Amino acid sequence: MSEIETIQAYYAASLGKDGRITRTQRQILAAALDLFAEKGYEEVGTREIAERAGVAEGTLFHNFVNKNGILDAIMQPIVQNILPTMLNTLDQAVLDSPNQTLQAFVVALVRDRVAFVTRNRASLAVILSQFFNNAQDRAAVLGMVSPSILAQANEAMDRLKAARELVDWPNRMILQLVFSTIGGYLVEQVLYPQLDDLSDEQLIHYLSDFLVNGLSPRRIPLQDDNTAS
Repeated sequence: MSEIETIQAYYAASLGKDGRITRTQRQILAAALDLFAEKGYEEVGTREIAERAGVAEGTLFHNFVNKNGILDAIMQPIVQNILPTMLNTLDQAVLDSPNQTLQAFVVALVRDRVAFVTRNRASLAVILSQFFNNAQDRAAVLGMVSPSILAQANEAMDRLKAARELVDWPNRMILQLVFSTIGGYLVEQVLYPQLDDLSDEQLIHYLSDFLVNGLSPRRIPLQDDNTAS
């Protein structure tokens, strides 16, 4: 993982590199993302954003038509550049170890993604809310996993199958099951933190135990399991 470990830090760094954005616009956008993450989009007003940015509210409206315009300006670089980079920045030890067991692979993958969500819970709540309300952003997010990460994941799964550590199912199906299991639970944690009564270590244990037992070739198969292929 890069030294810049949060979405907000990546965003602040990316604003500094974008020559199309003025200093005032950078201040407004950075302040808005911080406030949206702290309080939620609906609870933040333009006056509060202007105060946090150190500008007049009229200056804010001169640069962005309204609060929704600010959110759109925030989401564009996050969806196009920042989130794909962070989602595809897996610990390479998760993918590259030649002698890895299924349990070690799953635990490392779950731990990596839980850590990502823990660091970015507030920002992800803003992004996920927009994800559910904006079809264009939703389509962009669904295509974020890079071909290189998919290729490495396929190689890792093939190694585990050859070592008889992983059930011999299509790799695409295994990935869908892994990421829907991890993603579904973590989305609930982001959107409904009041339901979160587990520590990170407990969460890692339960998710990993469920996946390892479901994907092990030594599991108890269904009676008609052989017909699935």
